Amino acid sequence: MDTLPPQFVEIVEAVREIYVAQFSETVAGFSEETHVVEPVLLDSEGDIATEGPLRLPYRADYASLETGKLESFTAPREIRFDTFSFTLGPTEIVVAPFAWDYAELRVAGDWDPLATRLFTDWHRRAFGDEEAEDNIELQHVIHTATTPEVTEAGYAFEADFGTAPASTMSDLLLALLANAPDRIEIGMREKDGVLEDEKPQA
Repeated sequence: MDTLPPQFVEIVEAVREIYVAQFSETVAGFSEETHVVEPVLLDSEGDIATEGPLRLPYRADYASLETGKLESFTAPREIRFDTFSFTLGPTEIVVAPFAWDYAELRVAGDWDPLATRLFTDWHRRAFGDEEAEDNIELQHVIHTATTPEVTEAGYAFEADFGTAPASTMSDLLLALLANAPDRIEIGMREKDGVLEDEKPQA
């Protein structure tokens, strides 16, 4: 298979860098007495909480030990870029603006046993260890990925890449490509040159 183009790699690195830099600034003032950073969520029985038929675990951004509440981080600054596309093998890949902690992916291809295995294998590697050695250090892992939902064109899911390295996005794309879909879209759809979530309100 052809390698991923430099433009894709550079954009992913930039999107990840600006998000993780802001996340790091926020948690830099935390201590082991006040917070847990990127904890794996547990259910009422103390077992790892999972979602959907694939039983995927998930992480919070951080948790306050003082209040016992899970807390979310929203980066005030994001990278914006023009939508671009490229082709690898039989697959057209379209990359539109996306947030590192909220990336939408749509795949025009079969959600079959091979696709399921490729996705779950990637998720297991990207999610990392369930128990951190240090509760305020960055874990360099994804926080969550939803179980893919079958659509008319194929399947779709969302991912919060957390503090995972930029290569995690590339690894995901290569995993999806291994099942030879017709098309993969990353980021927000465009309609008439306008991002759908930025369309003027009527």
